[in-house]
Amino acid sequence: MRTKKDIFADGTISFTPQELIDFEHTIKDCIAEFLPFTSYSLFFPREEATTIPEPEYRAEDKELILPLVFQGKMLCFFIAKGVRLTAPATAPKYIMALAGSVLEKLALYKKAITDPLTGLYSRNFFFGELEQAIEQVQGCLAAGSCRSGVESRTTDLSFSGTFGVLFLDLDTFQPVNERYGYLKGDDILAEIGHLLHMVCPKYTTVSRFANDKFAILVPDAKPRACFQLSEVIRSGISKLSFIDEMTRDTLRVTGSLGYVCYPQGLEGAQFRRTGSEQARMIVRKAREGMAVAKAQGRNRVFGYADILARGGRILEVLPMNRLMVSLGEAAGAKVGQRFLVRAPKGGQTVVPSPFKGEIVLVEVRDDVAFAEILHLGDAAWTIEESDRLKLIEGEESLFTDMEDVKDERMPNTDAATKLYRYSDFVSWFSEARLTPETFGLILIRILDQPDEQTDGYQDGMDQMAMNVARLAQGAFGETATGGRYGLNGMIFFQEGIARETLLERCLEIEKQAEDGLGIKISIGASHYPFLNFDRADILENSRKALEHALLLPEPHVAVFDSISMNLSADRKFMDGDIYGAIEEFKQALLADENNLLARNSLGICYGQLGRFEEARHEFESVVSLDKNDVLALYNLGWANHRLGDLKRAATSYHQCLKAEPGHVYSLVRLGSIEEKGGRLDAATALYKKAIVQPGGERMVYRSLARVSYKLGEVEGTREYLHLALKADHNDHQAMHMLAKLYLDQGEDPQIAEVLARQSAALSPGSDAYWETLVETLEAQGKAEEAAKVAARAAG
Repeated sequence: MRTKKDIFADGTISFTPQELIDFEHTIKDCIAEFLPFTSYSLFFPREEATTIPEPEYRAEDKELILPLVFQGKMLCFFIAKGVRLTAPATAPKYIMALAGSVLEKLALYKKAITDPLTGLYSRNFFFGELEQAIEQVQGCLAAGSCRSGVESRTTDLSFSGTFGVLFLDLDTFQPVNERYGYLKGDDILAEIGHLLHMVCPKYTTVSRFANDKFAILVPDAKPRACFQLSEVIRSGISKLSFIDEMTRDTLRVTGSLGYVCYPQGLEGAQFRRTGSEQARMIVRKAREGMAVAKAQGRNRVFGYADILARGGRILEVLPMNRLMVSLGEAAGAKVGQRFLVRAPKGGQTVVPSPFKGEIVLVEVRDDVAFAEILHLGDAAWTIEESDRLKLIEGEESLFTDMEDVKDERMPNTDAATKLYRYSDFVSWFSEARLTPETFGLILIRILDQPDEQTDGYQDGMDQMAMNVARLAQGAFGETATGGRYGLNGMIFFQEGIARETLLERCLEIEKQAEDGLGIKISIGASHYPFLNFDRADILENSRKALEHALLLPEPHVAVFDSISMNLSADRKFMDGDIYGAIEEFKQALLADENNLLARNSLGICYGQLGRFEEARHEFESVVSLDKNDVLALYNLGWANHRLGDLKRAATSYHQCLKAEPGHVYSLVRLGSIEEKGGRLDAATALYKKAIVQPGGERMVYRSLARVSYKLGEVEGTREYLHLALKADHNDHQAMHMLAKLYLDQGEDPQIAEVLARQSAALSPGSDAYWETLVETLEAQGKAEEAAKVAARAAG
């Protein structure tokens, strides 16, 4: 006969005080379904109870004290106030039993999202948190209100608009399983899980991704913070040792980590994907960083953003001076990029120079690329598999002196298109560009590609390239010189062509390719002279124009212009190069002073640097041209806000709301102005209007809590703060306010300590958070620990 099994009997599911505090609002909501009350609080006994206390109803105070019990262990007291019981003698025990069922529901939820071996979160829970983080960043960027935008570092918004993902894979772990057994492997994984739990900040989401792989979501993190946490993890794992009881062998493992930041890790059309797709792309990029760390010797940390510059390697040496390399489109590789080649560190190859030669990418696929050798330092310095690559920035090359030796042979041509091979075209173009007063450079990419799984992929691609090349050659005439630009592209140089004619020819080629050949293509071109660009800049300008064209609706054609520079500057801004972005935004405005996107973005850059007068000037210029530009109106209001001109700030916010009535950030800013002026009812009305707008919950609950506290509504304050943490569980300001509330109301200082520690960990630069933590420790009689925390804060 089958009997009921207690699914919690194994003891793997329990609740810590921290978890109960995290679940506090959920517990309150569930109990409120069967017990009406006006306010509540949690209380944690200083000493563990040896017996289960009885529930107690104090009729004179209308207060019910419920012990919360799970698996025969008393965890804490739930104190409900404003309770009226019709059967005070018998009801408390039944209510206590119902409260116990609430904990069982929470335990089931915790069991569903927890890996039983390591105690870390599950893979599915990790992806859910990651998708939520992506949605939060997108909402922040869409409104132009992240600290990475016009907001300053001291804004009262607690989110910076970025986060990091770390991916850890244990090195040589499978041999441990095979030699010492999977039970020993499980012991090691459990210890690794414990280490991650100890070294990762409380606000991170640490998950066991699969087998010996782990993923970590780090909110509000820039690349430096991701690298530092990765190094702490890597170092901690390398110091662990394990003893096999049977053989008495000492076992050690190491870990390789990769990391990536969002939104910096994605670009262009990738942001059009769903949140779920973006989440998987981000994890994939972190894994690529981890793979490079393993390829470079294991027990290392490597960031995805560094892969292109110094993480590539030779995968295979092919005939005809061609190579397969580990860099693909996913790593940001593009046709025409050049790399220096060196032997791996610690290798046996001895060369008289750090670099063996120079290569150029001629075909880029998703995960790999094909390259041609441009220069060799010496015929004896053969390029081999596993050699490392270093990206060449700009026009400089260690091998440029060798170009002085003229090669009298005819350039090689591509067999399919009869155009020059890319390396030969580049050599020819470097000379041809020097003399004409005007010329155009055109890049064509074929968007339709044969299925890579078919046997005829190469032939099919060559056939399309041949047809498009013939079409382009006919459109530009015999005076144009062309080269093969990867497997799916080509490049043409046209001397003496006007800019308007260049655009007309490109549009004509795109239309004929689709109508006559049934092939979709994208064309990016640049023209010389243009602004103050040198002849050597034109190839890079054409690449930027091609990226611009790929973002356009059909026809996918762009001639390098103000918008192309705008897009390029946006990328620099996302990568943290603010000064480089400013210079390119200025160039975009030189090309088109009415480019409102560039002017708005320039103002945001100034705001990021704290140059609010200059930022205000740019936003005013945008508004003078378009009085309904929502982003400019809001940013103008914020710039005035930061400069202390609240009257002009309010005017801009109201204008923004006139253009877009539900603009949540303008409502919040107007609310803050009313609150600062002591008009609390008006502030509350604005905040409540903002809270029903998309994205409002994350921002407004804390503001409502602040107003409620000023009005003396303690329970309303508590409720709003819990809702704020439910909307964003990393809201350090809400944590700090809640910790202060517990202290000020004389409630359990242990809960206040937990909240104060979390807020200080999330924002260690805030002195007020450390001061509150000291207060919570002193309230519990922990004078020595309080002194240490105070000394740390002061130091």
